[in-house]
Amino acid sequence: MIIIAVNALCLAAFIVCLVLSASVRTPLRSQQAADAWAGQSGERFAQLSVFFTDSSGFTENSIRELLASVDSALLGVSLESTSDRALYTHAWSANGDVSITSERGSATAPVIGVGGDFFLFHPLYLRNGTYLSPNDVMKDRVVLDEELAWRLYGSVHLAGFEVLINDKPFTIAGVISRESDFASAKAYTGGAGLFMSFEALAEMTEDETGITCYEIVMPDPITGFALSTLTDAITDPNAHIVENSARFSLGKSFATIGSFGERSMRKDTIAYPYWENAARYAEDLRALLLVLTLLFAICPVVFGVIYMVKLIRYFIKRGKRVFTKVVAEVDRRKYDKYVSEHYNEPQIYDVDDVIREMHGDD
Repeated sequence: MIIIAVNALCLAAFIVCLVLSASVRTPLRSQQAADAWAGQSGERFAQLSVFFTDSSGFTENSIRELLASVDSALLGVSLESTSDRALYTHAWSANGDVSITSERGSATAPVIGVGGDFFLFHPLYLRNGTYLSPNDVMKDRVVLDEELAWRLYGSVHLAGFEVLINDKPFTIAGVISRESDFASAKAYTGGAGLFMSFEALAEMTEDETGITCYEIVMPDPITGFALSTLTDAITDPNAHIVENSARFSLGKSFATIGSFGERSMRKDTIAYPYWENAARYAEDLRALLLVLTLLFAICPVVFGVIYMVKLIRYFIKRGKRVFTKVVAEVDRRKYDKYVSEHYNEPQIYDVDDVIREMHGDD
């Protein structure tokens, strides 16, 4: 009974860890842009991120050069964008700090300067208004998170209101809620903040603002095509490239287990954005859950193997007994038939003599 109870508990823990490890990626919306872009098309797409140091010098001009390489690689596999079918989408961002003032209050807040289709990659929940759009002609709109909105105006319904950022007027496009999943809640420690155009952020900083995070969703007709294409296009040796759409696969999770200690050692000067830190935290958690899943599986598997061996031995032994009985019954019937055919007259005969007679001299 104790063995059964222990195995039942281990099996239950195994199932719980397996379900949790499979669901770790689900709440991280920043890792699901490939699925959103593919929609119902059935085509294979990959989401990739590139992280740079502050001094990398990666700019919007660098993006144009990178996309030329991507277009060339896609053309090489007979894939080409058309006016009604875009093969890829991308976004970029950088961090900073700004002073923001409204009619009712002011604050110094962290800002993320964004470009491209940023909110496809980061579909934050809108409390009011709209996102920034890559089609915006004027770069004077901002998106506040709800904490900063409450601090400045005491409300989240602020679309159309104005604020001063570093003494320049901006219009509030919308108010969003930060991610509330377990990983992002731990990774985001910036407090009240906002999003603005990367161009606007670059204009108001004294030093040239370089892109620190570049993200792209592109076709991946064969596994590894998108990653190798982007790796070839990135010339910065210090850049860190991540294939987001494959980072929670079973193989990647086992690789994370193998490098668990090394992941804690920072060998670069890249400051990862909070969504990447959240994803890395989720990777570590998934790896830990897989380890626990394997550990909890040991006891049921070992006892299951032992039980199966015993069961096989039992059936083999039982089979031998049945086989022996069947052979004996067959021999008996042969014997009875032989006797009935050769000894029709009632007489006394020796059993051993009859058997020798049935089988010859042997």
